[in-house]
Amino acid sequence: MTGKEPRSAAKSDAIQSRGKKAMGKLAVKSNGTEKPKTNAVSDVTRGFAVMSVTEEIARVELLALYSYQNAFWIKNFPGVCDRPSVDAIRKQAVENWKCFNDSDKAPYIARAHVNKIRIAKANEFKKTLKLTRLMTNKLMNLKM
Repeated sequence: MTGKEPRSAAKSDAIQSRGKKAMGKLAVKSNGTEKPKTNAVSDVTRGFAVMSVTEEIARVELLALYSYQNAFWIKNFPGVCDRPSVDAIRKQAVENWKCFNDSDKAPYIARAHVNKIRIAKANEFKKTLKLTRLMTNKLMNLKM
């Protein structure tokens, strides 16, 4: 036991002689620049989370606008199908959308949430079909 005591004492003396450098090593990279603190990284992570939620809201809002544009077009201009007229109709729908309050937008936003779920299910089904086709092709190649 007496052999271990001088080593630990020497280590503690060396750490005390270095002072702040020993503690500072954890916060400084080998090239001398400081590492970001953990709370700074968590702030960045929180920022990304807020951005993703904001993007999700924007996507739903856009889907709701598309729902309104289609409803506006079918209700007010049922026989119009040429491209310039449809573009003008959609622009008019966007102008109307900007004047809507939250209660006017609510049914279209609800429809957008339903459409978002349907789109996600359709994408999953497409992935399943692609995987099935790939596996079938691989099996066919093995049998040949």
